[in-house]
Amino acid sequence: MRRALACLGAVLVPTGAGVLLHLWAGWSMRSPVRVPTLIAVLAGLVLTGVALLAHNALFREGGSIAAVVLLVAGLGAVWVEARDSRVRAEVVTCEITGKARATYHPTFGEGAPSDKWLYHHPLDCPGGYPSEFTAEERIGEAGKTVRIAYDPAHRMDPVLEKHNKSRGSPVVPSILLALSALVSVVVVAGEGWTGGGRPGA
Repeated sequence: MRRALACLGAVLVPTGAGVLLHLWAGWSMRSPVRVPTLIAVLAGLVLTGVALLAHNALFREGGSIAAVVLLVAGLGAVWVEARDSRVRAEVVTCEITGKARATYHPTFGEGAPSDKWLYHHPLDCPGGYPSEFTAEERIGEAGKTVRIAYDPAHRMDPVLEKHNKSRGSPVVPSILLALSALVSVVVVAGEGWTGGGRPGA
């Protein structure tokens, strides 16, 4: 009976943490209440810590480092998915007011992405925001108008309207959290279980 409860807990910890983190991330990024990014991230880290403590308590007589790694990776992927599933709520037509300023950004180390240039375009937008738009290519010359999508709470960087699309997918976080639960269940069944003893005790 205790082993069955431990298996149930092994499933509920990553599932519950993933659902709660997704709800929090989605609300903090979409809510009209402008939750500061730092507070939103800290709250997400606290929830992740609680999930890890629950996992540690569940498997104090066994457990698996692999399950913990998968749990952390899965919760991180939940946050990224929630962020990428959001679109900017406002679109404004802006005029490029001058020549784009180019900055060079080298990268270092084997396997690092290629060096790149960033182009900073000065803008004149209704309301004054954004006053500059940065892209990896020139989006136009002085006098050209562009449509910029932005977050009124400034929680996300502005993008061109055509790029303002949801790219989030629950597939990766779901797989990682499911693998964490599976590894934990295997550990419960074959090595350790909650309750202060060993299987069969």
